[in-house]
Amino acid sequence: MVKDSGSTALFGGSFDPPHLGHRCILEELLKRPEVDRVIVMPAWLNPFKERSHASAEQRLEWCRRVFDLPGVTVSDREIRQERPVYTVETWAALRSEGLPLHYLVVGSDNLPTIRSWKAFDRLNDETVWIVATRRGTRPDLGPLRAAELLPVEVPVSSTMIRRGEGLEYLDPRIRDEVIETYHLKTTKEPY
Repeated sequence: MVKDSGSTALFGGSFDPPHLGHRCILEELLKRPEVDRVIVMPAWLNPFKERSHASAEQRLEWCRRVFDLPGVTVSDREIRQERPVYTVETWAALRSEGLPLHYLVVGSDNLPTIRSWKAFDRLNDETVWIVATRRGTRPDLGPLRAAELLPVEVPVSSTMIRRGEGLEYLDPRIRDEVIETYHLKTTKEPY
């Protein structure tokens, strides 16, 4: 792929909590010659969920600490709206402000329900999807018009961490706060 001058990727999510798998996605994205910048967009509340486990403000602060990489901006745009915001809304707003937004980053776990996203056809027409995969998975990209895989070898999810599994994949800068926030029991030291 030819590098577009100033190409930006949007990486949204609940980040409930953010973990080193998310950071690895960002590091891998920034190695790609076609991506100059990534905007991380923590959701106030995912439109497909009834609640978040940590507050929006806490998740935003954690993202700012964990994703402190050159070329990454953590935005509070959706959190400031204090309501569920659909990806297409954020996408349209950023593009109307003149941001050279070309890529939308999603985890492969989103693919089974991606057609139910609000204005999926519009997003599908306007974006190149970058689909982050976990170790050993190769998802079906069928519904996506233009998509690239981003293999990430970190076998963790926020759900696992909330269950007390995979705590070794927490950034040390937020580890104690995450354990306290989610009332996790730890029985062994991190790796």
